[in-house]
Amino acid sequence: MATTQLTLNQTTLLGATTGTIACVLAPIAGRQLLVPSVTVAEVIQADELIPPPAGAAPWHQGFISWRGQNVPVIAFEALNGESVSREVKWVVILSSITNSVQQPYYGVGVQDEPRTAKVKIAHLEDLEGAATGEVEFLQVRYAGELAVIPDLDAVEARIAP
Repeated sequence: MATTQLTLNQTTLLGATTGTIACVLAPIAGRQLLVPSVTVAEVIQADELIPPPAGAAPWHQGFISWRGQNVPVIAFEALNGESVSREVKWVVILSSITNSVQQPYYGVGVQDEPRTAKVKIAHLEDLEGAATGEVEFLQVRYAGELAVIPDLDAVEARIAP
């Protein structure tokens, strides 16, 4: 039996036609990251986070060993110009949407265990006029919680080797 892997654009189109997108909600400081499940390769505990090299950018939280490779772990908040003073407990491994051969995967450090959700587009409250950070696409309210839809293109441009 053949399997089909949907791309991010196909997932977005499917969500627009069905009104539902499979997502991962990942807790960061004061809010949730809301990312399409199609971009998430895996969610793992950050028990063995390898420290970043000396002089690394503030957003670089180190590396995590995953499937035989050391994947860089970022602090979304620091990329967004915010301070980061928290312990990384989980890492959401994301597949690069820019198809970077040099960096096909990267991790986002989060504070608590991420959860999956079938997000109905009609249940997202667009926080019109809410200021967005450098790597945020949109701020929304979902299920009563503040959520941020990240601008993954901007994230990947900032962390490119």
